[in-house]
Amino acid sequence: MTPMETYDACVELQRSGKLSEAIDALKQLTEEVPDFALAYNALAAIYKKQGDVDAAIGNMEKYCVLEPEDSFGFSILSSYCLGAGRRDQAEEALGKAHDLRFKAQFG
Repeated sequence: MTPMETYDACVELQRSGKLSEAIDALKQLTEEVPDFALAYNALAAIYKKQGDVDAAIGNMEKYCVLEPEDSFGFSILSSYCLGAGRRDQAEEALGKAHDLRFKAQFG
């Protein structure tokens, strides 16, 4: 399977409530294809849903490193950090998101 096909299968596992299986498969995907950003994004979402905010933040940070021009990713990272009481980190990520949106809109 391609990384995208594996990712899609993991999303289906998540949707069917098989979160542990989805996490295991996504972790394996990140080991096999460490630059496949969507896997980190999906892991972050699952961990956030499970209440493991530290793991969610860590995976979202990896996503943002791999997708440094994705303003929405930095917005999500900011919201996770804010929810964890990491105000400085949240403000930094939100600032990056605003800068990226401004750059995209006005060049």
